[in-house]
Amino acid sequence: MAMRNAKRGFTLIELLIVVGIISILIVVLFVAILPWLKKSEDKASRTLLQQIGGAVSGRKVALSIKQFKKDAGSSLSGRIAADEDLASSQMMLFYAAPTREIWDQAAIYKDRNYAPDLQPQEFTSFTRSEGGKLPYLVDAWETPLRYKYEKMFDGGIIISAGEDKVFGGPDDLIYDPRNNAVKTREEMK
Repeated sequence: MAMRNAKRGFTLIELLIVVGIISILIVVLFVAILPWLKKSEDKASRTLLQQIGGAVSGRKVALSIKQFKKDAGSSLSGRIAADEDLASSQMMLFYAAPTREIWDQAAIYKDRNYAPDLQPQEFTSFTRSEGGKLPYLVDAWETPLRYKYEKMFDGGIIISAGEDKVFGGPDDLIYDPRNNAVKTREEMK
């Protein structure tokens, strides 16, 4: 008597049930992790503003294109962005944590041993560069940071657009040099 060798695999219904269960587990995992990811982005951006703020806000004068061009020299001044806000981010990095390459080209650092206020490698995950321009700083949401001189703060403030990526909203993160703290625009009211 010959027995038939039955080959049995998954039926379409069994496969759909497994795919459905996996999909539900992925959604539950995503919902559980999303708040944690938002908190980590906020914390990373606050830490960045705290570090850069301490190094940059001590300047009692505004970062200006005119002063930057003098300090950078001709080889670097042509690499500054035309957009004033992006240029402020580039200048913060230039003064606080220049790379060795930029240090060696800048007029202000000529004949000085390489000793930036902050080490540029600490900011590689927050540094971007485009089209041969000078590198600039971004927050955890990939929005360039802004520097603004404010007399009422007796120095410069550094601003992150926050989670909504729009400057001027209540979730903006602002480095306050008066008390060396990072607060949201809402908290500063």
